[in-house]
Amino acid sequence: MRIQKTHRRCFHALHNAVDTDSLIIHVTRVRTRPCGDSGFMVSLIRRVSKGSLETVCCDKAYISRRNVQFIADVGAYPAIEPRSSSSVYSRGHRAYGQLMRAYRADPAEWKAKHQCGRRSLAETVFCMMKLRFGESLRLRGPMERRRDLLIKVILHNIERLNCLE
Repeated sequence: MRIQKTHRRCFHALHNAVDTDSLIIHVTRVRTRPCGDSGFMVSLIRRVSKGSLETVCCDKAYISRRNVQFIADVGAYPAIEPRSSSSVYSRGHRAYGQLMRAYRADPAEWKAKHQCGRRSLAETVFCMMKLRFGESLRLRGPMERRRDLLIKVILHNIERLNCLE
């Protein structure tokens, strides 16, 4: 009888708060366990300066009552497109109910009004980083991999600042 040793994959995910005008990353967080994305939204928004937020654009993975209400409480508009299976009921989160009613009334008009296409600029930042610095992480330890990702973010911001001057 042969016993196989299971190999556990090393997992790292990068969550960024990107300014869509300058493509500079203001806040970043590295996640090392596979889990849902929506739990990391509040910690990212808390670290962004309050006066600089007008509209928060995210993909459908970040939609939750808690996230939408937190963004509204900060003073920004949550331009998060709901999933097709999202519930309309707010359950005590007023901003979530308002978002769902506005979106369900006319999705095309809602997307145009809140410029949901600007969310793709955050994906552009990820693509820029992968093209410049490579997709793979060469270091083996989890702390070294985390440090490698953060160094790539810093180098990206330095390059963007040089381009903007």
